[in-house]
Amino acid sequence: MLERFSLPQGVRDFPPERAEEIRRVEECLLDEFTRWGYRRVITPFFESLEAISVGLGDDLKDKILKFVDPSTGDVVALRPDITPQIGRLVATHLKDHIGPLRLCYNGRVLRYEERGSGKEREIFQVGCELMGLSSPEADGEIIALAVKSLEKLGIKNLVLDIGHTGLLRFLLGKTGNVRNEIEEALKKKDQEALEKAISKAPIPQTIKKVILSLPELYGNKDILRRAKKISIIRKYVKELEDVLILLDEFQVGCDINVDLGELRGFNYYTGVSFELISPRVPSPLIIGGRYDELIEKYGYKCPATGFAVDIEALLDVASTSHEDNKNHFVVIPTKPSLRRESIKIAELLRRSGFKVILDLKADVSLRRERIKENQSLSSYGVIILETTGKVRLIESRTGVSKEFSNLEELLSSI
Repeated sequence: MLERFSLPQGVRDFPPERAEEIRRVEECLLDEFTRWGYRRVITPFFESLEAISVGLGDDLKDKILKFVDPSTGDVVALRPDITPQIGRLVATHLKDHIGPLRLCYNGRVLRYEERGSGKEREIFQVGCELMGLSSPEADGEIIALAVKSLEKLGIKNLVLDIGHTGLLRFLLGKTGNVRNEIEEALKKKDQEALEKAISKAPIPQTIKKVILSLPELYGNKDILRRAKKISIIRKYVKELEDVLILLDEFQVGCDINVDLGELRGFNYYTGVSFELISPRVPSPLIIGGRYDELIEKYGYKCPATGFAVDIEALLDVASTSHEDNKNHFVVIPTKPSLRRESIKIAELLRRSGFKVILDLKADVSLRRERIKENQSLSSYGVIILETTGKVRLIESRTGVSKEFSNLEELLSSI
């Protein structure tokens, strides 16, 4: 019987505790984004296949789940990423706004994954986009915000992996018909395959030499000193250096790995790109970078940079208090005649900012068990009404019972 109600591959239900953890992390991140001046936008869960495909990188185009809208016959897509929707939104609704635009969002995305891949199809995503600036200051702000947002969640020992996709685009644009072979070799960090592919390329020796050195241009910030000596890539290295200087000024305290041969997001990012990694989880917590060509695909030329957060990847490393899940009080009347008074007390407490469960079941035989059960749900205690004008509080932490003549007297004791 239960098999009839099993969920499709890659999607799940979330019971209260997990759902509350997700909500708490999302709200913490969005609150920090707001403090930096980012304003929230909401985009639809699905839209036309053509519109959303325009702004996707090649890796995500293969992950689109689509269907035919029965009311129109149009092919529509469930969004595999929210950033292209933000780009469309800016190009169609916000292009007359005075830039730069600072926007943020949260929502779910859905991606096709092969059976047995172990990956979830449904992902909780939160992100920021800074649009209208092409300067290192914009890249620095986005990365600093990403790091400090994770620190707000108590996540420590972060590693920033940073590179420059523009540098790779410049070099690989010179390699002609062996470009795909070179890309594959760089992705695999396969020096032997890289040398073999380069030997076939009809390109100047100076370009060959730089491409062959890319796998070695990996390490701490000192790598940039070495890379700056290579004149044909100096411009890109200087941009990276400027961003890292800004991160110092933002007092970003994470470890930094520079990788000038990283092809992550190569068909999507156009400049500085980055990942934030925790040694405690296998997947990056945040992925981001500059994508200056995206919004132009929707008819509006506008530079942009941003990042996306995989919320569930954060849950195992975020320090969030489970106290937020607890109700502050449980209110229980001992007899039906006290129901009105109980409702009044519960409403007063809620208006004062407390979370309250109101248990109107006054079954004497079950009352003891219900008090014990509700005590475990409450951070302050269980309020028992025995007569009008008499309030008893059983404290959750100590189990001590105290009597008060009114609610105000009870609250003043907390």
